[in-house]
Amino acid sequence: MSSERSSLTKADVDRANLLEAELMGFDQGNITEPAREYNSQSSNTMQENGVDLQKVFAGNVRKVMQDNVKRKGDKEILNRVLKEIEMISAKRMSEGLNQWNFSFGVFNCFFIVYIFGAHPEHLWLVYLVEGMYMIPRKFYNMWHAKPLNQALYYLDFCWSMNFTAFALILLLVFSGVVAHDEGLVSDVARKSFFNAMMGVACGTLMGANIVLPFVACMFHDVNTMTGLFIHLMPPMVMYTFMWHSAEIKEHWPYIFHLTYLEGLKYFPEEGIFFTPGDGLDSVAGSSVALYFLWWIPYVCFQLLIGIDLPKKIKDDGTPAKPVWDTVFHSTMRQGLCITLGKVFRGRSKKDSIALCMENDFDLIDFFIYMICHLIAAMAAFYLIGYPCFVSQEFHLFMIIFVTWLVVARGAKRYTYYTTKMYARVLRQHFADHFS
Repeated sequence: MSSERSSLTKADVDRANLLEAELMGFDQGNITEPAREYNSQSSNTMQENGVDLQKVFAGNVRKVMQDNVKRKGDKEILNRVLKEIEMISAKRMSEGLNQWNFSFGVFNCFFIVYIFGAHPEHLWLVYLVEGMYMIPRKFYNMWHAKPLNQALYYLDFCWSMNFTAFALILLLVFSGVVAHDEGLVSDVARKSFFNAMMGVACGTLMGANIVLPFVACMFHDVNTMTGLFIHLMPPMVMYTFMWHSAEIKEHWPYIFHLTYLEGLKYFPEEGIFFTPGDGLDSVAGSSVALYFLWWIPYVCFQLLIGIDLPKKIKDDGTPAKPVWDTVFHSTMRQGLCITLGKVFRGRSKKDSIALCMENDFDLIDFFIYMICHLIAAMAAFYLIGYPCFVSQEFHLFMIIFVTWLVVARGAKRYTYYTTKMYARVLRQHFADHFS
């Protein structure tokens, strides 16, 4: 065979390549006419050079058939990949990833930043108006979420505090603009409300922007942007009340009195450490009291019915048909179950994953979760809320820092959407094929 190869001239090699190219039209044993014509014209030349024409021809046909089979397999893989990519694209589009939502989201962010910098006295109104649109819109999406209804997410602390803020603002607007009775809400009540919301907004909600990975700036996604809205807007609004109170009183004298700001104190007279319920005339005392007004009912709700709602298996071992999800179960599924199980309970990763798959978390897991939530909230009151109370520069720095953080998270997700997400699909399908 080596002597045959060595006797082939360059012209013979070119002719063989041409034959192979023409044989690409090979279909069910039929050779294309150009190949047949070339075969008859070049057979004498190749035989004179000592080449077995039949072997060359059979080898080329075999190679073409193998290439055709390979191409058919590649075509099937590419079709599968394209269909998968189209499905992912359709899913993103259904979530709002289009030019209009993206453009509106970007414009709204610029608008909020403009109002915050140029007209801080009106930021509370932007918060109220946009919240009255975004929160019901997200609730509609949560109600129709699959596989579990997410409406109970609104019972979580951050959502509850925003509902409280909306109710207080609407009450003040009603008393000053509609009822024309500024005494409807006494100055004592106004001060208590302000104290409580100051600590919650600048402490717990500001800290939540740092520790919660799902708080991100995704311009197109109303669900994600609403989550960002309820965590970042309250600290920004409270910044305007704390450091631009003169402008607010000038433009909205019948709604916001703010006469009590000069006498505010962050910690009660008993000191920085106190029993919950004491020091209600201070920011920390009112904030802690408001936190426990949420914490106790929420724990009771989970103990009575909440913890069993998303379970897939009943206590008697029979399959359940869960309908409702909760923030506790969602947070545990996102990796917290593995961390808590490893750190506090010595549980293997495999066992924790099994619990996440079944939504079957016990009371010990729940109490560890709620105690950690309590400790984090209290720490935020002291470590973030207090510096924001005493320093305008620190308050502004924290707003800028968490803004950068949520934008970075959003950029990471957009990078994944545009590159890694599709690369993962390609790797998965081609890995399955070659394995």
